Amino acid sequence: MGPARAPVPHATIFWNRGYPTPRFACKIARPFVFKSPLLRMPTDPLPLPTAAPKRARAVAGQAKGQQTRAAIIDAALALAAQLGLEGLSIGAVAEATGMSKSGVFAHFGSREELQISVVREYHQRFEEEVFFPAVAGPRGLPRLRALFANWMRRTSIEIEAGCIYISGAVEFDDRPGPVRDALASSVRTWLAALHRAVVLAKKEGHLRPDADEQQMTFEIHGLILALHYEARFLQAPGSVARALAGFERIVVAHQPLQVPSEVPLSTAEGALPNAVGVAAAWVPAPAVRSPIP
Repeated sequence: MGPARAPVPHATIFWNRGYPTPRFACKIARPFVFKSPLLRMPTDPLPLPTAAPKRARAVAGQAKGQQTRAAIIDAALALAAQLGLEGLSIGAVAEATGMSKSGVFAHFGSREELQISVVREYHQRFEEEVFFPAVAGPRGLPRLRALFANWMRRTSIEIEAGCIYISGAVEFDDRPGPVRDALASSVRTWLAALHRAVVLAKKEGHLRPDADEQQMTFEIHGLILALHYEARFLQAPGSVARALAGFERIVVAHQPLQVPSEVPLSTAEGALPNAVGVAAAWVPAPAVRSPIP
């Protein structure tokens, strides 16, 4: 038999009391103890990384996404005013915004969702320009006049650009679906607000007790529809002035013989002060063609 093999050196780790530095002892020919400061175990736990930077990045990403979505809706709203809701497409909006189709699609999963978002944005702007300023005024006939004046002011702009409520009604009147539902809901909401203003005018005594609120609402709405047809389609001069005169005839026909003191006599007898300038300044212009082929 050959000579006996020497034992293989191996290391053992042990700890000093109260001192967590590892010490290695190797069983070799001349034992020694090696103490490394690099292997010192920390007595206090390391602080965990905070999640604040991640949250800040997430909030910044959401804000940027909302800004991009708002820019897409603005471009889509401008296209819809010229081309109608049916003229909207992911490709047309991508071209108008300078984005890729996939970028637009990431914010709106379908063309239908884009159309509905445009309808909601249009309704929100309509309320901010027409409804809320009028509601801030006094109740009764002054509020009804303010509603119609604001409506006429917006209509004078839409004569050139187009009204999504009116063009959308032509496009989706016989096409059931979510887009038609969104359009109809927006129009009903506005007509309900107009009807409410007529009812309050009657309660304040600014209209006769036997005044038909539904009929007045119907006739006032009809003036706006006729104005769009006459001014935008036929480009007939004087359409705005005729709409203003029609509103005054409706109000006077339903007023009591003696106008209550809450309504200034000049306002009750004269034309709408905020909309007369619109009638005098508006001149029919040629139809604007869309820059998108």
